[in-house]
Amino acid sequence: MKNVRRGDLLAKSAGVFVAYTAIMLSIERRLRRGGGPGIIAFELAGTASRAEVMLDAWGPEGRRFARLSMWLDFGYMASYGALLAVWLDRVRRRRGHSAVLPVLVVVAVAGDAVEGVSLLKVLNGNRVAANARRARTAALAKFTVLAGCLGYIAARSSVLFRR
Repeated sequence: MKNVRRGDLLAKSAGVFVAYTAIMLSIERRLRRGGGPGIIAFELAGTASRAEVMLDAWGPEGRRFARLSMWLDFGYMASYGALLAVWLDRVRRRRGHSAVLPVLVVVAVAGDAVEGVSLLKVLNGNRVAANARRARTAALAKFTVLAGCLGYIAARSSVLFRR
């Protein structure tokens, strides 16, 4: 019975993530429509000059979409965080590994939250250099932890498929 509920939770989390991803990709297309960069490039800008070049390329409409993307990203964090935590927990239970593994998802989501707040400050012109640096550092931490979690899932799932 517990496995059925976990399976349902994984499926529901995946559904929410896919729906949210569609929304975020729609905003991404609008950002790029005017020839500007995507939001990940903005997350990784790292300097005031790079961030300002991107803001100029987007223009007022693109900046509105970037701001919308940043605000919606807080919900997106919850959607990918829930999916990844449930998926990671499922794989680690099957392998008998530490219950601490899903906590890594909290680290990734926290990094994403720091990044989001920092980028909103960049969009508002507040301490652009410091916030662009902070956003990049947080984004790199987030991507590193997410890659590690997904690598664990892939490696451990492939072991399960071989059996």
